Amino acid sequence: MRAAKMAALGVALLMASGMAAADEHLSLSRAMCTALANSPAVQAAKASSHAAAERAEQAKAHRLPSVDFTEIYDRTDNPAETFAFSLNQERFDMNAFFMSDPNHPDALTTWVSRIEVVQPVYTGGKLSARISQAGLMSAAEALTSTHTEEQTVFDTALAYTQVAKAREYLGLLRKARDTTAEHVSLAEKYAAEGFIVKAELLKAKVYLARMDEFVEQARSGAELAQAALNFHMGVSQGLHHELDELAPPPPLGGKLEDWIGGSLSQRRDLEAARRKLDAGRLELKAARAAFLPEFALIGRYEYYDDGPFGTNGSSSSVMGVARINLFRGGADKAARAAAAHQTRSFEFNVHRFEEGVQLEVRQAWQELVSARARHQTASSAVEAATESLRVREERFREGLDKMIDLLDAETQLREAQVRELVARYDINLATYHLIHASGQSLIETEKLSEECR
Repeated sequence: MRAAKMAALGVALLMASGMAAADEHLSLSRAMCTALANSPAVQAAKASSHAAAERAEQAKAHRLPSVDFTEIYDRTDNPAETFAFSLNQERFDMNAFFMSDPNHPDALTTWVSRIEVVQPVYTGGKLSARISQAGLMSAAEALTSTHTEEQTVFDTALAYTQVAKAREYLGLLRKARDTTAEHVSLAEKYAAEGFIVKAELLKAKVYLARMDEFVEQARSGAELAQAALNFHMGVSQGLHHELDELAPPPPLGGKLEDWIGGSLSQRRDLEAARRKLDAGRLELKAARAAFLPEFALIGRYEYYDDGPFGTNGSSSSVMGVARINLFRGGADKAARAAAAHQTRSFEFNVHRFEEGVQLEVRQAWQELVSARARHQTASSAVEAATESLRVREERFREGLDKMIDLLDAETQLREAQVRELVARYDINLATYHLIHASGQSLIETEKLSEECR
């Protein structure tokens, strides 16, 4: 019995600790740090960047000589080969040769241990083009990795803001629903006393039922927003966090043209696309190399014996090898033309990318301007709607207004409050969007380098 109680107590403590961890307060910066640490997209981009860096080193290595060791087994009764291999093994016997039938020699077993060194000297520019391409692709992947981190932080900031927005909206609707419930209770009292007709009470109850539906929809939306935040943070989607109060967004100034100009030079994903375009242009240089001669030096040292890894006989040689392509059915010409067309395609894509970046910055700028203006008018509308509801409520209590007038005033206040709430959070969202779209670093803006340590 005691063991069972202890086990139950342990389970309770674990559940309590789990709930405490799930309901811990979460700041925006901590959410961003968690996302940077856990995001599969960030980890994948880093791995891709490391792979590209290694490929760049791999390309450079082709400038250096290659050294290969080969062990060859050969058993033959070919007259010329048996003669040559017996010489190479340094076991040639002139008397035995003349005493035998040279045209029908006995089979000879030979093992060849070969070390070969190949040093490319000239490849028509193909090797230098490949090395430059690999370097550009490595730089592009590094930029892409950094952009992925920025994108992850941006997505997390949006998700965090959406959770805060959804929860405040839910609180607003619950408060409005409580106000409606109070008015329904008052209407029931007045209907019982004969001050209002039953139809007025039914309207109020229908309105209250609609408010219950709105509250449930808002609750569901808040839960989904939390799951989306957890997704971007890379944690279990079932966790629940109490959010810290969302700080006002950083003030942004300047002109639209300055933000657009900055985006063309600061966007890391755009710069990565430009590096890839430069790498694509080098494909023309690599393709042209097929029409130029290649030259390499080859050094070879060999041991010959009748057993593996034997050293009874040895020889060495140094060769210079030149090769030029005379005809390959037009394949090289087609490859060069394809490279030119592909480069042209990349140029159009990068140009469209630049235009898209400018459009995104314009959109974010206009969103911010609009959100600020909407928030200002919505704040004034909330003040007016609050006063209107107060007046309608007093007149209803005095029997001067109908229930429908009071419900209309409630609706107007709720709608005004929702507009103010949406506009206020849209300022945050548009601010983050403008910073991200322009290529500025949210990681630096939020000082995450220090926070994430």
